[in-house]
Amino acid sequence: MQSTLLQMIGWAMAAGLFSVLRYGGLQHEVFLSQADLSRLDFGYLVWSAAAAGAVIGLAYGLLDLVLERPRLRRLPYGFLIATQTGFHLLIMALVLSVITAFDVSKADGSLSWEGWSGVMFSSFTGVILLYTSLVSFTFNFVKQVNRKSGPGNLMKLLLGKYYHPREERRIFMFLDLKDSTAYAEQLGHLRFSRLIQSCFHDLSVVARHRAQVYQYVGDEVILCWEVDEGVEDANCVRSFFEFTRLLRERENVYRQNFGLVPEFKAGIHIGPATVAEVGEIKREISYLGDTLNTAARLQGKCNELQESVLVSSQVLEVLGRPRGLRFESKGCLQLKGKDEPVVVYGVHQTH
Repeated sequence: MQSTLLQMIGWAMAAGLFSVLRYGGLQHEVFLSQADLSRLDFGYLVWSAAAAGAVIGLAYGLLDLVLERPRLRRLPYGFLIATQTGFHLLIMALVLSVITAFDVSKADGSLSWEGWSGVMFSSFTGVILLYTSLVSFTFNFVKQVNRKSGPGNLMKLLLGKYYHPREERRIFMFLDLKDSTAYAEQLGHLRFSRLIQSCFHDLSVVARHRAQVYQYVGDEVILCWEVDEGVEDANCVRSFFEFTRLLRERENVYRQNFGLVPEFKAGIHIGPATVAEVGEIKREISYLGDTLNTAARLQGKCNELQESVLVSSQVLEVLGRPRGLRFESKGCLQLKGKDEPVVVYGVHQTH
């Protein structure tokens, strides 16, 4: 619904801008008749256009909810942008057609086809449709770029939030495919790459638990949360079990396509991390610090401890004892690169 609200606001602003560009200053033009001037209430035109734009934005937002289902999101970005822009243009043409039909109806209620075609094929209608196409393309392009950079990161880059490095407290999960080397040898590089693609498409389910994808590294993914969002209802842990549940539900699909059902392991840690905007040829937001190293080391211990997900005592401390989850102590571990041992827990679902 947040996306739909943004569509409404964006299209209201775009429609208001169109009315400003179209009618701004006309009330001072000498070639207009007094009758024309009396009908030209500039403020009313702008607000009316903005209200109409909001309604159109609502329709576009609801349409995009249909067009952005997981299966459709797997299509190429260019195809998605062109498809959404085309549907938006079609909706605008239909709306203009209906409005025009009402405006040119005869007194007896019948439609004046001559009047309707005169308006629909006029230069003014063409300008509206061209403007709609440009605005729709821009909105859809920005939306896809925002998806590529991660939700919210595009705005952070534009505002330069991390132009100067700063320290923030975060929860990190290192998620890795079990037995990836054996899978790669069994499937070959191309089929193994398609397996990774399929798994990472299914990983989008973690968005329900407020997870942000920080980085893809081969067959590994680094997820992160702001502390409040990760702690809420134990999102940082439940996201792992939600992902594995989806993989099990799609067991038949994976067996049919790859002859196996992928399994993942994860390590989760909380702590401070330095956040900075890095790169010149390609810019991105980068996290650095011991918190990430610890989460990576925990994930590396999963096979040894025969656990699918390990969390540090610091994570357990902020989570408390959330319902439906059981934490089993694995003792103090001396992790590589750490001076002090870390108390580690395995996590299991109780239902």
